Amino acid sequence: MIAYLRGQIINRQPGYLILDVRGVGYGIRVSNHTLDRLPSGSNECILHIHHHISDNDQQLFGFSTTEEQNLFELLITVRSIGPRLALALLSAMPPNHLVDAIVHQNSALIAKSPGIGKKSAERIVLELRDKLGEIVNAGDRVPETGSLQNETVSALEALGYSASIAQKAVHQVQNDEQVPENVSEFLKKALKYLQ
Repeated sequence: MIAYLRGQIINRQPGYLILDVRGVGYGIRVSNHTLDRLPSGSNECILHIHHHISDNDQQLFGFSTTEEQNLFELLITVRSIGPRLALALLSAMPPNHLVDAIVHQNSALIAKSPGIGKKSAERIVLELRDKLGEIVNAGDRVPETGSLQNETVSALEALGYSASIAQKAVHQVQNDEQVPENVSEFLKKALKYLQ
């Protein structure tokens, strides 16, 4: 079983890339979230791999973090959610937002993702909300809806920053000696890190 691959990005398209690992090109399906986090150009990167084998096909799914991989692997345990649909769901919203939606039973938000209907969204919430403790450890716990961090990430995304860049800036602000007490201050500090 392939656990991870390290190599050079040879070709990238929405939802797919080719990774050259010592002269062998691997076609790997990826989410938009992972694609945003990968280095630009043909730089070397490491992808955590889920090797999916079915009766008539084999596919590699790559993730920039083990948290996203674990969430993907939980999603495909839900009846009627296959690997492509799980990847589409992870492309529709950042993993931490998806976890937040599941934990807070926001099936309406999940149902807005392409290919996910109301019943599928409700099934995802029902089957996964109790299992999420397995992948969200204390250090990476998702901020609750409405928290300063979550609202600041959303504000930065509205300003055009990618989710991963927004989250890095918010994380840097959290490490400051004086953490802001409101969204406005939090946003100002985060923007300073992005200049």
